[in-house]
Amino acid sequence: MKYNHVMRTSCLAALICLSLSAVSLANGPVTDSAKASDPAFSVPVVSNPIPNEAIKDLEIVEDQGRWLVSDKALEQYGIREADHAKGTYWFRLPKARNGSTAWQNENVQLTLPGRAVSGGRTINIRHVRRPLGISYVLGNGTTEKNELLPPSQPVHTVPELREVQDAAPAAVKEGKMGTVLFWDPVMKEDANLPSLQTHQPVMSPCAFRLTESGIELRNPDFDMLASTYTSKGYAMWPLLDNNFNPKLTHQILSNSRLQDTMVRQLVGYALLYDFKGYNIDFENINYSDKDALTAFVAKISQACHAYGIKLSMDVTPLSDSPNWSLVYDRAALAPHLDYLMVMAYDQFGRSSAKAGPVASYPWVERAVQNTIDLVPPSKVLLGMPLYMRLWYESSDGRDLPKDIRDWPAVVGAPPMKGVKYGEAKTEAAETPALPMLVQVVTAEQENARRAKQPVIMPVELDGETYKRRVLPRHIKTAPKKLTTTPSTSSAHKGSGKSKLFVRTLTMADSEDILKAYKDYVVWNDDLQLYYLELPLTTGTVKIWFEDEKSLKAKAGLVQAYGLGGAAFWRKGFEPLHFWQRFAKHELT
Repeated sequence: MKYNHVMRTSCLAALICLSLSAVSLANGPVTDSAKASDPAFSVPVVSNPIPNEAIKDLEIVEDQGRWLVSDKALEQYGIREADHAKGTYWFRLPKARNGSTAWQNENVQLTLPGRAVSGGRTINIRHVRRPLGISYVLGNGTTEKNELLPPSQPVHTVPELREVQDAAPAAVKEGKMGTVLFWDPVMKEDANLPSLQTHQPVMSPCAFRLTESGIELRNPDFDMLASTYTSKGYAMWPLLDNNFNPKLTHQILSNSRLQDTMVRQLVGYALLYDFKGYNIDFENINYSDKDALTAFVAKISQACHAYGIKLSMDVTPLSDSPNWSLVYDRAALAPHLDYLMVMAYDQFGRSSAKAGPVASYPWVERAVQNTIDLVPPSKVLLGMPLYMRLWYESSDGRDLPKDIRDWPAVVGAPPMKGVKYGEAKTEAAETPALPMLVQVVTAEQENARRAKQPVIMPVELDGETYKRRVLPRHIKTAPKKLTTTPSTSSAHKGSGKSKLFVRTLTMADSEDILKAYKDYVVWNDDLQLYYLELPLTTGTVKIWFEDEKSLKAKAGLVQAYGLGGAAFWRKGFEPLHFWQRFAKHELT
């Protein structure tokens, strides 16, 4: 009996270990710890374009679409400064849309779009004037000025934000993808952004961050950005992040009063800028804070839904990483969320010691399957990457030049098996490839080549064997200069000078490599990715490409599993034709 008990215990322990290992292996190496320093996920600082000249009295100054006023002039409406250093002002919340008074009359500090000037601040009221209850008169452009209209009586109490109801409900668009969200960390106005005729197009600027004193707005000119996206038909669901900081996140999750302050701020900003939702992106959280995280999300959800604000949350694919995956109680979070975004990318992250794809099809499909075991499929949005990694296994310890025109010569012939880039026709026409420029070999070089007989070498590539003829062939290319971002650190591949260098490569930049080395790019049907293995005189380049063909394959999982839609990291990484080809044909 005792022996059987020991055996059962041992088998159970082994089964648990095996299960955890299976989860880990299914999702590739856990390398998320380097995500905070990864250029692919960086959020740049947004500069303030508002002029720094002070505005006098009640005057409204027009500047590139902005209506600029002095914050001193706003005091007559009761809008008074709360924190000069942060540019925040006091407001009160109205009764919730569902009739709840739980948050009514609660004071909240909000940052208005503006900048500090001599003696105060200049505020842009162009689009926030309605929830602020501001009246004004516009001149005729000759003698009369644009001015604020003072209220009949000065307001001495903290003003209540007004909820601005849409004049008419937005027309419901047909779309096979449901909700389609684009994350936008750069937050630049894009007048050329096309409207997306999908069921619900969403833009999620990375505008808000948790701090030890509340929520920080990271764009001083956010009013104009919100207006630009809204005019294009995109619903605004700004992203709220924790800066990948587990210590700060623990402090917030342990402070109920601070959480209440943040909840009021989220509601206030949504009323001020007419947000339709929020996207929560809390990552790298202590596993011990798992239940507290769920409780905080539930608190945000209760307030947001009361005011008609949708709530979504980003989670990683299921793995055995406590801080980056297991901390999300997906089944417990789902009832509080409208959508849960599966960030199905970085299968092999920038800090990985082994080269590999960012998001192969089998890995992404397993991420979907593991998620819908815990969350209703209709609440799941599949996150897809618009970037990839360039892996360079250097034999001399030095990285590749940034400009591919300066790359060393190719020393191996193209693979003899597989569908090469540009050969397989897709629904969207491929961009014409640039011709390869082959360097003429001199007689001296030819004699040297003949001294060494060609060798037929079998090469193993993702489970398939190719026969590659190794010859001293020199190939040069001349495409335009790339803007890839090299890694700030590299992993040693072995002893001596051998070293592995990693770069983030956007879809837009990758097209130049695809064109220049198209004869070396082969479609991998199992991974549903184009793959490049380029033998150079100083090492080997490996790239698993994300392009319209690979994205189309992954997008098919949305229909196959009945998911709620898709999301893309990130806006700005895509080529110009992305909106006219892939987005137009696959997202609508």
